[in-house]
Amino acid sequence: MTETNFQALDINELDNEQEMATQQISQAFLESPWYADICYVLLNLQAPPGLSRIKKRFLKMKASKFCILDGALFWKNHEGVLLNCLIKDEANKVLKEFHAGDYGGHLYWKSTADKILRARFYWPTLFADVKKFVTACHKCQIFEGKRKLLPLPLRPISTERPFQQ
Repeated sequence: MTETNFQALDINELDNEQEMATQQISQAFLESPWYADICYVLLNLQAPPGLSRIKKRFLKMKASKFCILDGALFWKNHEGVLLNCLIKDEANKVLKEFHAGDYGGHLYWKSTADKILRARFYWPTLFADVKKFVTACHKCQIFEGKRKLLPLPLRPISTERPFQQ
């Protein structure tokens, strides 16, 4: 019956080689402590052996937010936008660039984190890392408390006639 449906719809069955083609992912993600288990679930469609039933379920639910495209790992946010997952070294570079580099401005940690997310970067400890980095920034500590300038006093301007120069 399925063969006749395939013939009616002019669909060819996939070769065994194409069916067995698995997704490839960068070795850096497989070795990363952040993503190793998630990559295992995405590549094998099962949790790694040796985990309890509850941990396996949690890992599968967590991995459902991730996907692999062209050898890179992506995280899907609540809007369905794919964010590029970064390993620890890349995350530190991006964090420094978005806080103090050309894209930065020594902004508050929430603003810096939002800016990183809008640029479509993600790593699991993003918010904690940004908060720790920004609160430890020397330039930000010096400037802390000097954000609000006092208003200058108003000086009345007297005019004798309208549109006077």
